[in-house]
Amino acid sequence: MNSETYRIQQLLKNSYDGEMWYGANLKYALKDIDAEKAFCKPSAGSHNIYELVMHMHCWRNFVLVHLNGNADFKVEINSIADWTVDYEKTDANWRQALALLEKSQADLVEVLGKFEDANLDESMHARKFNWYNMIHGLIHHDIYHSAQIAILKK
Repeated sequence: MNSETYRIQQLLKNSYDGEMWYGANLKYALKDIDAEKAFCKPSAGSHNIYELVMHMHCWRNFVLVHLNGNADFKVEINSIADWTVDYEKTDANWRQALALLEKSQADLVEVLGKFEDANLDESMHARKFNWYNMIHGLIHHDIYHSAQIAILKK
């Protein structure tokens, strides 16, 4: 593995379950959240913790699918795929959401382990941005939503 890709992989690992300069990582933010708390909406029109987790999973999956070569996979911003609205508020669904997030983390770490520094500057399947920006953007996206989860958890 090349050094820049390795550093990005380490940042992904740390933001998920390692040490970060700003404090709590995503896994810590999700610690001790039960289904009742996960599905609780703080106000009408806002997202709950479950929806935030599924939203993060959606975009992690988007990046994974593209990293694995499927340039045709699309997710429309603010679509039902992006922000799930139809779900049962069960403990099993909450546990499944956490498992999906955990699996996406393992898969991203694995795929990044095979990614080459030389590819970071390449356009992500003819899009306006390159792989470097997309992968860093995903990490920033997770950090942003982990802060929202930490606030909703209180």
